Amino acid sequence: MKELRVCEIRADTPVREKSFVLEGWPIVFDTPTEINDPIGCYTEVIRKTALGSTDLSDIRLFYNHDLNKVPLAKTPRTMKFFKSEKGLKMIAELPDTEEAKSVYTAVKRGDLSGMSFAFKVPKGGDIFNPKTKTREIFKIEKVYEISIVPFPAYPQTSVEARAIIQKLNNPARNKAKIIINQIFRSVSNYEF
Repeated sequence: MKELRVCEIRADTPVREKSFVLEGWPIVFDTPTEINDPIGCYTEVIRKTALGSTDLSDIRLFYNHDLNKVPLAKTPRTMKFFKSEKGLKMIAELPDTEEAKSVYTAVKRGDLSGMSFAFKVPKGGDIFNPKTKTREIFKIEKVYEISIVPFPAYPQTSVEARAIIQKLNNPARNKAKIIINQIFRSVSNYEF
C-alpha cells in the first residue's frame, strides 16, 4: 500500500542563470507526529533504519501531488538525495518554467514551507502498538514521489531557500505550522 506523508522544503539561490534550487528534508527520523487516518488518529515515527535499502532511484518532485502536471524534478538527473543521521536530504534543480518559478518564489518568500512524500512500507516493515496508538516504521521499500505542499503532516521537516533559513526557524512560526498541520492532516492521508 502506497502511503503519503508531508514535510518542509526551502528554495536556494540560483546556482547558474535560469536555475532554481530547492533544498530540504522530506523525511526526518525518530520524530513522532500525529497522523489522522480514515481508521483513526495515531502517532507515527520513522526510525533511522527505515531508509537502509529504500529504492530512491525513480522519484519525481511535484507541487501538491498533482501527477497530471510535468514534474518539477526527477532523480537522478535533476534531483539528488542524501541519507544522514537526521533523515533524507533533497536537493532539486527546477526547470525554467512559470510553474517552477511560482513554486520557487513561494518557497523563498516562506508562503510554501512543507513537503510531502508518497511511500511503500513492505510487509513486516512496521509495527503498531494499539495501547499507545503508535506506529513505528523500520523499513520503507520505495519512495514514489515528493511534493511541495502548503500543509505538511511532519512539521519538523524543512524546505527553504538558503538565504532565508534563519527566518524559517522562528519558534512562533513553527508552533503556528503545527496547529495548521493538525487542522489539515487529512489532506495528506490518501492512497494513489
